[in-house]
Amino acid sequence: MPTLTDGLLFGIAILVVDFLAWRFMDRRSEPMRLAFRASMFALSTWVLFAHGMNPLFAAPWPNEPLRHLLAQVLELMWWLQGARLVTIMLDRIVLPEAWHKERLFQDVLGALVYLAAAVAAVAFVLQLPVRGLLATSGAVAIVIGLAIQSTLNDVFSGIVLNATQPFRLGDWITIGDAEGKVVESNWRATSLLNGQGNIVVIPNSVAARTNIVNSNQPFDTNGISVVLSVDPSVRPAVVLDALGDAAASCIDVIDRPAPVVSVRRATEYAIEYEILCYVDSLDKKVSVRSDLFDLAHRHLGSRAVVLRPLSAPRQTTQAIDEKLVLLRDVTIFHTLDADELNELSKRLTRHVFEVGETVFAAGSDEGQALHIIARGVASVTVPKASHDLEVRRLAPGDSIGQSGILAGVQSDVTVRATTRVVVYRLDKEALTPILARRPEVTSEMCRLLSEHRASDQMLRAAPAGQASEHSSLFGWIRESVKRFHQLTF
Repeated sequence: MPTLTDGLLFGIAILVVDFLAWRFMDRRSEPMRLAFRASMFALSTWVLFAHGMNPLFAAPWPNEPLRHLLAQVLELMWWLQGARLVTIMLDRIVLPEAWHKERLFQDVLGALVYLAAAVAAVAFVLQLPVRGLLATSGAVAIVIGLAIQSTLNDVFSGIVLNATQPFRLGDWITIGDAEGKVVESNWRATSLLNGQGNIVVIPNSVAARTNIVNSNQPFDTNGISVVLSVDPSVRPAVVLDALGDAAASCIDVIDRPAPVVSVRRATEYAIEYEILCYVDSLDKKVSVRSDLFDLAHRHLGSRAVVLRPLSAPRQTTQAIDEKLVLLRDVTIFHTLDADELNELSKRLTRHVFEVGETVFAAGSDEGQALHIIARGVASVTVPKASHDLEVRRLAPGDSIGQSGILAGVQSDVTVRATTRVVVYRLDKEALTPILARRPEVTSEMCRLLSEHRASDQMLRAAPAGQASEHSSLFGWIRESVKRFHQLTF
């Protein structure tokens, strides 16, 4: 029977404690787990060698079956403990930091170490002939290899993918027709989380044979391509100029690499144009692509290029007054009827600004007039301690100065021309007669302005405490309109 003097009970107790530590210790404290298991292996080694159970030889009690069996089990478990410890140490020391989250190399490395430990344990502890075992295992391995040929193909393809690292965990990639975020890469397959929230599992052998597009590399540039088909009767120079302004209108498009606008191909029915530009974050791609389509539509419209179904015949349309179209796009004029818009359009004055010129400066008298961009791109900046900060860009159809023309509040922003800009200006005197005749229109304009994003700037420009005299922003705007336009209702 095993006793305390032969070390068997100590060895069994060490195995039990080691198993409990592996099972229940906090996995987040990996260094502590490793240190504890290393100490358990060292203690197990001391117990075995101190009591004559050398793992390099057979158990020392062949005439006592129970003690001999337990000693063999302890020696075999010593080899497995050592294999586990060596696997962890190699993973921490040999493998690069970037591979620690990859299961493939850990699994392959662990399998090799455990295989070597198993062969050594069979040879030293069980005293079995290793040559015959290896010869037999080689034949068995050939049979198994033929049976799992596709799986082995996935394994070796996974080794190549993890060695070359065309992607990392968390990257957004495209493999063939599948696109998504890499959530796992193991010995058999790569798992992607697609845009619909589903997991797409792609065998490594398939991934290794197809093109892989990594949207996260390089890290500071992410390309966006927008393709538009335009009527071939429109001069390409006009379209290229409009699409160039569309790219310049988007504040999230970076300057380097510079946006490229080009003709992709020309057919009998259409000419395809492409805007190729870049953003500095993958998260911006979807929103910027949508903005570019809208901006392209607006800049083409400012040049009288109407996007239409190219399969349908061209229809002759009446000329549209550019001034009326611009006024309809201004939020505070949505409640005016056609006659009132026509009255205002006659009071619009046309102004042209070259690149770098100031459309209006913060706090100037021009800030109490409405400026509507008809063509080109303008930059809106606010003053900071050491420089001007660009907050947005204006494209055809955008306007600035709503609070100035309606309530007389000077804007705290400065607008400069980024490209050659055509601006239509509407002064306060043109709006006063309409507000005097239509009190209900005045109220609706105040409501719209209070909901408009420019109201934040208006509040910052208002004298301290003035807005708080009224129960709401709407009331303060209404009183400002009445005072500015000298209304009595």
